[in-house]
Amino acid sequence: MTVDLTADPSAHADDDRDRTTRARSAEAASPEAAASPGPVGTPDPHASMPTTGRYAGHLHFDETITPVLRTDFDVEAYTKRGTSRIAVDTELLGSQEPLRDQERLALGVLHRMESSGLAEARTMLSTVTANEARITAFLATWLVDRHWQARALRDLLTGDHPVERPAPSRRPSRVAALRRIHVDRVQPLLTPLWNAAAGEPVAAGHMARMAIQEASLVAGLDAIARRLGGEAERVVRTVRARQEAAVDFFTQEAIGRITRSRKEAVVARLVLSLSSPLHGGGVPDPDLDAALQVLGADPRDRAGLHRARREITRLLPGPDLPDAHLLSLPRSGA
Repeated sequence: MTVDLTADPSAHADDDRDRTTRARSAEAASPEAAASPGPVGTPDPHASMPTTGRYAGHLHFDETITPVLRTDFDVEAYTKRGTSRIAVDTELLGSQEPLRDQERLALGVLHRMESSGLAEARTMLSTVTANEARITAFLATWLVDRHWQARALRDLLTGDHPVERPAPSRRPSRVAALRRIHVDRVQPLLTPLWNAAAGEPVAAGHMARMAIQEASLVAGLDAIARRLGGEAERVVRTVRARQEAAVDFFTQEAIGRITRSRKEAVVARLVLSLSSPLHGGGVPDPDLDAALQVLGADPRDRAGLHRARREITRLLPGPDLPDAHLLSLPRSGA
């Protein structure tokens, strides 16, 4: 056999590439290749895409994914309305009758509950609730509202002092101290497990908790406003008016989720049983029970506090789910 050593080896390589290209072109042009999506045995994922019904045109959206809940609340309008500090005329306030001790105590508790907005948002946004676009959009503006509402109540108590804050008159109990440790150090470690166990329905629990907390704040502000006058009453009623939007949003979200599936209702009941919505940021205020005695002194105010909770708990499965703090209030008139 004779080998031609003078032949160009690259010519053979070019011939091989040409044959491979022609073979691939012929394969791609064949009807069988056009119908085949890839390697033999690999199904075409788009073949199962629904063409009719509510999931038409969505490859990865079916009954296994909870649809986005849309209520009558206009989140876009809420975020665009703007918000600002609630002005308090401290000179006028100082010239009027000073707040009594009971009123200062109740306002202090309401102030600290308003101030817990950031802690409440952290709890919600560290879970799968953060996947809900309408909720996260609302919370961004709601946090600013909560800040200015809390600041207005603080100004009533401290006269716009730059650093002074209304402090509880009582020392935290041991249970409250342990609860603080749990919220600050343990709860963040348990959040991944909570997400895995509860999943998407945990949003229903958060909305139920916040609906009760916001409605309770409104009931408390109504109660204390009736005991005040002058500039203090005006400021409290202004705060209460701003609170209405949050009550509407959280209540509509909570009821919409609780009533659409039993699993969400069960998870909402579990969330409410773990901690009272009256515990701002998950930690009980040392003055809470004493403040409730002031805020619930009138029968219609007691009725308002109970109604704030019953609006949500009446929709939950199982027996009644009372709040231990409200049980100490007289039942007459409620």
